[in-house]
Amino acid sequence: MSVQNIVLLGATGSIGASTLSVLREHPERFRISGLAAHSKVADFCRLAHEFPDARLALFDAVAARSAQMELGRPVGSGMEGLLDLVADPEATTLVNGLVGSIGCRPTMEAIRRGMRVCLANKETLVMAGEIIRDLLDRHPESCLVPIDSEHSALHQCLGGRPTAEVERMVLTASGGPFRDLPASEFQDITLERALKHPTWNMGPKITVDSSTLFNKGLEVIEAHHLFGIDFDRIQVLVHPGSHVHSLVQFRDGALMAQLGTPDMRLPILYSLVAPERVSLSGDRLDLAQVGELRFQPPDHARFPALGLAYAAGRAGGALPAVLNAANEAAVSLFLDRRIGYLDIAHLVESCLTSADFSRHPDFDELLSADAWARGRVLELARAETVP
Repeated sequence: MSVQNIVLLGATGSIGASTLSVLREHPERFRISGLAAHSKVADFCRLAHEFPDARLALFDAVAARSAQMELGRPVGSGMEGLLDLVADPEATTLVNGLVGSIGCRPTMEAIRRGMRVCLANKETLVMAGEIIRDLLDRHPESCLVPIDSEHSALHQCLGGRPTAEVERMVLTASGGPFRDLPASEFQDITLERALKHPTWNMGPKITVDSSTLFNKGLEVIEAHHLFGIDFDRIQVLVHPGSHVHSLVQFRDGALMAQLGTPDMRLPILYSLVAPERVSLSGDRLDLAQVGELRFQPPDHARFPALGLAYAAGRAGGALPAVLNAANEAAVSLFLDRRIGYLDIAHLVESCLTSADFSRHPDFDELLSADAWARGRVLELARAETVP
């Protein structure tokens, strides 16, 4: 059994914490060769002391200089710092737990280097899914395994079967904290309420995305690129219990589901070792205690983000990149209390309707679309032209 040398991006976030928990359980299998985060110097330095042989990077340049002074070790910065970790010839595996479009280029570089890519950064495939698929075709020695619990579930349910045998894929959604809230009360949703997820413990951006169902919309686009399945065969169902993480229905009618406790360590471990199964501590799902499984269709009127994602995904080109960047910018404004909750979807829709980009963009054009969408959201917010 060879040891995997892992580059962990997003080490101080929730995915990073869960990944490190998994790695600590199996030191005979995994070694940290690189650690990167955005700007949490104190948390990052604690990890750097735990892994003294790891190469280091912080995306924020000021934070990187501060960490370097405290540690007395080199700490890279910016995109160059992230890519330098991936370029380590000893690195075999990338765990990409970054939030946002900055995760795209490290994923691409890892594929070019033939690495195993364990991907929690859904923006990579939303923004540049066609480019990623082309890279994987040209570098078959590399593999990409999803970490998102829903896509991991789909991967497990497929069990290596070709997607030509699939009738539909079903992504489950908890529905977030507002699944039963009347539409008339959405205008009164505060930041504090949006950050209280009923099931999962995640970072603030992803938590807000879960409450609006933008997170699920991004996952629909991600599933399209991960599994090469058209949008008409991807369905979303609200499953408040979060016990069934996703399902695959095959063309003979058989429906396969993956169930488990809401513990991100399971899909992380699976992404590292699949198709093998390895022991993992933690609670087991007790079906007798669960009792029943409840599902319901999403309400597109209350959660327009889902329809916007389907529309952008079907349109293709640069529109998914616009969708993702506009949402990132709008959520950032909401987290800063500069816009209201309903303004998030309104701003994204305004960007999508006014976007004009190539139908077959290269990566530079996708970056331009990303930058344009972010700027457009700020313009609309400043001009107070949010519908």
